[in-house]
This record gives sequence, C-alpha cells and structure tokens, in this order.
Amino acid sequence: MRHGISEEQWIEYLEGGLVELHAARLGDHLSACPECAATFAELSLWRGKLAEEAARVRAAFETSPDQLERLLAASLERIGRSHPSWTFREAVMLLRLLVEPFCGTGTAGAAVQLAVQRSMVHGQSENPATWDLFVSNMSEMMSSVCGTEAGRLVNQVGVSLHVAQV
Repeated sequence: MRHGISEEQWIEYLEGGLVELHAARLGDHLSACPECAATFAELSLWRGKLAEEAARVRAAFETSPDQLERLLAASLERIGRSHPSWTFREAVMLLRLLVEPFCGTGTAGAAVQLAVQRSMVHGQSENPATWDLFVSNMSEMMSSVCGTEAGRLVNQVGVSLHVAQV
C-alpha cells in the first residue's frame, strides 16, 4: 500500500469500478501527488498494452499450439523490450491484468491475494526471491480455476518478467 492506496483500489479505479466517494478521494490525491499520478499513468498505459496482448492470445486459443507459442513469445518480447525490469508489486499487477480477461476481475484478484499470501517468506512477499514461488502458486490457481491455458500463460509470463531488487 502506497499513500493509503491499496492494489485493489488501483485496479478498481483503473476499471472505473471504485465506489464514487473513494474514486473522488483517489482522483483528488492523483491531482496533488505527482508520484501517484505517474504511477497511474504508467498503469493505465500498461493496462492498455496488456489488454491488447491478452486479446491476441485469446484469439490464438483457436489456433494450433505452435502458433500460440509463437504469439505468446512475440507478446512477451514486446513487453520485455518496453520495460525490462519490474518491482514485485508492478509484476503482480501486470499478471493480474493479464488474466482478468480470461477469468474476470474478482477471480483474478482473489487468486493474486491467495498466491501472495502463500508466497510469503518470513512475513515478506514483495521481493525477487519469492517471485518464482508466487508465479508457481498463481499458475496452479489459474490452472485449476480458469483452465490449463490460463495457468500456462501465467507461468510463461511470470518467468519472463524480470523482477528487480528494491
């Protein structure tokens, strides 16, 4: 949580689903806080990019496995070229945004929360050392809830994202 804004509030604000009172408060904060305004602008940009990539991958589910692999590899290359390193929290949000079109906002959010909890080491989850464990947990949950393709997508994207030490 940064400046009193939880990950869930950021996502709901991006989606336009935050309760009006909280949306107004967050909007006021964004207009007064350049750091959070920059974060919101970047999240909005990446949400759009990931939605485009998710649409391409969804369309590819009707293609052969080889074509799907090539499409996913190209998507991951575009994402990696644009932003080579992520914080743990940014990477978690990206994975969540990527799976939302497949599973829905609520399911994706619940899966992220549970995967983060299961990945905590010594009470800490937000570091690169726990990223692999998080990706494994998230992939398993997506496979069981949303299907093996969603779990495989989480795994492939998760292992390709470089999570930086903060």
